[in-house]
Amino acid sequence: MSESIFQAVQIIKSEKVLIYPTETFWGMGGTGSSKAVVQKIRELKKRPVHKPFPLIAATLEQARRFVTMDAKSLELAGQFWPGPISILCRASEMLAPGVRDEQGMVSIRVTPHPVAATLCLAADTPLIATSANISGEKSCAVFEELDRELLNKVDMVLEHGDAPAGGLPSTLVRVSGSGKIEILREGRISRQDLESWGWETV
Repeated sequence: MSESIFQAVQIIKSEKVLIYPTETFWGMGGTGSSKAVVQKIRELKKRPVHKPFPLIAATLEQARRFVTMDAKSLELAGQFWPGPISILCRASEMLAPGVRDEQGMVSIRVTPHPVAATLCLAADTPLIATSANISGEKSCAVFEELDRELLNKVDMVLEHGDAPAGGLPSTLVRVSGSGKIEILREGRISRQDLESWGWETV
């Protein structure tokens, strides 16, 4: 493990906040189990209280320690994870309010980005993976476009490994009781992609 990755893991374990690369954009995050981390990220982003933060995990097994997934959600994850599709799942009480929404749900995906996945594994926690920007401003795939004020206020900036690919964000879906896919935000994985795999969408 490189020195910078080691330092980033210590930041996460210390319930602090860092900026790090994901497969889509530069992310801002920390452990999803800490109220203090949620509060600090919310303040830094100026994000409304009613908008919960999404999570990334390193593996399906890690995700399932923190969320409950029904058979259809597991089938969907098996087809598209690791990858940019986030699934709304029932959250464990281990996760902090602000990650869990008012209905006790959380958006989670398994990241294919090797650095982001390594952080989740080494810190033994899913990471908050909100875009590293002020709420309402554009997400950044190019490091030089990140807000200088944010860079100065987080506890660490991890420039390591492949840069984010940019493009569309992850697709956010919910699996209905009938097994149909409700697309809450269409992104990198399109409705057509889902339907080509045999999923019925609504």
